[in-house]
Amino acid sequence: MHELSDRTALITGVSGAVGGRLAATFEGYGARVIGTYRTGKEAAEAVIGTGHLIQADLTPPDAARDLWAAASAIAEVDILVVNAAVIEPTPLTGEDDAWDAGWQQTLQVNVIGAATLMREAAAAFAARGSGSIITISSWAGQQGSRIPDLGAYAASKAAIRNFGQSLARAYARDGVRVYTIAPGVVDAGMGTAGLSADEIRAVAEGLTMGRHVEVQEIAELAAFLATDRTPSLTGSTLDLNGASYLR
Repeated sequence: MHELSDRTALITGVSGAVGGRLAATFEGYGARVIGTYRTGKEAAEAVIGTGHLIQADLTPPDAARDLWAAASAIAEVDILVVNAAVIEPTPLTGEDDAWDAGWQQTLQVNVIGAATLMREAAAAFAARGSGSIITISSWAGQQGSRIPDLGAYAASKAAIRNFGQSLARAYARDGVRVYTIAPGVVDAGMGTAGLSADEIRAVAEGLTMGRHVEVQEIAELAAFLATDRTPSLTGSTLDLNGASYLR
């Protein structure tokens, strides 16, 4: 199937588990992929195939604009997938410096950098009358973090989801589609980092389906949304958690 064969996708954070699967899946459906990585160049190169890579860190103020310009110089981008994010601890008790630094880094990368990149994409897509923006959020953005020291991460995911809704409304008549995917606990990457096999199984047993969300499920849903076969979904948040959180 090559439903995306005429499109170019800019996917951030392809060196991680979710981003890597997104890149491979979009390429499998025929898209030309431009992937970004902050660190982990070898991991990013392993999944990109025939696409292009850009090293990008969204911490500097102008980084998102520079990234969009660099990607646009390679090809006319049709799809933006905002996947890259940081998880910085913001301890409720402890040193104020850790709290301040965690919030500043999280908001800069996950909210300001991501939103600026989305803003650049939306303006370009509106000018030509078509384009899709897909953000990878988290169920933590809808219910708060179950880990007390990750409050900033949860808040950042709520913020970028809200901004996506605003963007969807603003450009609804200009052919720009904006979607948010909110996965539950994923079977790789941040979802399993630092856990033993027994701990991973214990987490799975606590979920309604008795298993984690598979990374491939996120990639398949994102690829489907990118086809623009259901444009009336623009502005929507799609929960992907196996009925572990219902709203």
